[in-house]
Amino acid sequence: MINHSWKTSADELSTCPPAPQSEDAPLLVLEQQFTELCAELESLRRTSVQVGREAPEQPEGELSFRQRPTDEVATGQIEAILLRLYPIEHEIIQTPSSTIVGLGVKARHAAYVTSQYWEEDLGRLDWEAKAIRGLIEAICAVAGVALSFRHSEVDE
Repeated sequence: MINHSWKTSADELSTCPPAPQSEDAPLLVLEQQFTELCAELESLRRTSVQVGREAPEQPEGELSFRQRPTDEVATGQIEAILLRLYPIEHEIIQTPSSTIVGLGVKARHAAYVTSQYWEEDLGRLDWEAKAIRGLIEAICAVAGVALSFRHSEVDE
């Protein structure tokens, strides 16, 4: 499943509380790599959406000759980033956390994976989704990290 909601830039990581030098240092390195790749991915997606809007209208399902190479290039670039992202995500999942800062890294990743839970009004979510979303938000609050992909138009 591809999540289109991640909007964290590498600069936004600087707003997170400084982590003590600990055994969670590997998680912090993974989070930096993850965040940078997600920012690249979001930038490519925004660019490909803008290109699609600028193209002349075609019958449904058809693309202009000039648009196809751009779409194919963008798709190839997105797939390349996703291939680089997968092992980082796997390591975030597999690496144990020892501090609240490390747990915050894991919670932000879990929020990315389940970002659809923030695309819907909290009152419309099923019980399981509410529980997962609530847990992730609580961990992030205690860890002092933001869920920067959250949509501001969704009421809580």
